Amino acid sequence: MTDVEQKIKAFMDEVNAALIAAGRENDKVEIVAAGKNRDRETLLRLYSTGCVSAIGENRVQEFREKYTPEITWDVIGRLQTNKVKYVVGKVRLIQSLDRESLAEEIERVCAARGVVQQCLVEINSGEEEAKGGIRAEELESFLHALEKYPHIAVRGVMAVAPRDIGEDKLTECFSKARDAFLAVRGKRAGFDILSMGMSADFRVALKCGANMLRPGKILFE
Repeated sequence: MTDVEQKIKAFMDEVNAALIAAGRENDKVEIVAAGKNRDRETLLRLYSTGCVSAIGENRVQEFREKYTPEITWDVIGRLQTNKVKYVVGKVRLIQSLDRESLAEEIERVCAARGVVQQCLVEINSGEEEAKGGIRAEELESFLHALEKYPHIAVRGVMAVAPRDIGEDKLTECFSKARDAFLAVRGKRAGFDILSMGMSADFRVALKCGANMLRPGKILFE
């Protein structure tokens, strides 16, 4: 067993233990491995284990350098409008849709290429000024605004919590995103993804209902 295989197995054991602790032992959780600063060969080895559903990239330039159709990819970092053309049709999910100008460009490129792009709406759960994402209370109105873009399929919500905060505050942030997600979920077909939790905070995210995790460092170091 390679080092990558050992690490993903150990992580999955931790995920299963956290699900049991949260009373969610029968729930399915997808793993999107954050591939930032990892080489293609390492990511291929990880993806070939079958334990991760996609590799997530923060930077479009890095995605372009590493791209291979052998891997399913997501965009998990903030996406500039001028980079949309490089990812549409090549990524499964754009997890960071957070403004209408970005939606307009995704729609334009998708319409030209005859594809529908699946996206998650990013929620800035800690309301940090330096980060992207909408406020949780803006979710329904933003989704309503996105209805005029037929080439965008919104599959759910993604949230990033502030770093280095206590568990109580972390729980508050993730719960805010979860509550916004649940308020909408029953009203929209196919709206079923709650992407929260990375290497340091995945246990709290699972406790708060996440069904997609985005671990990075814990899988490689």
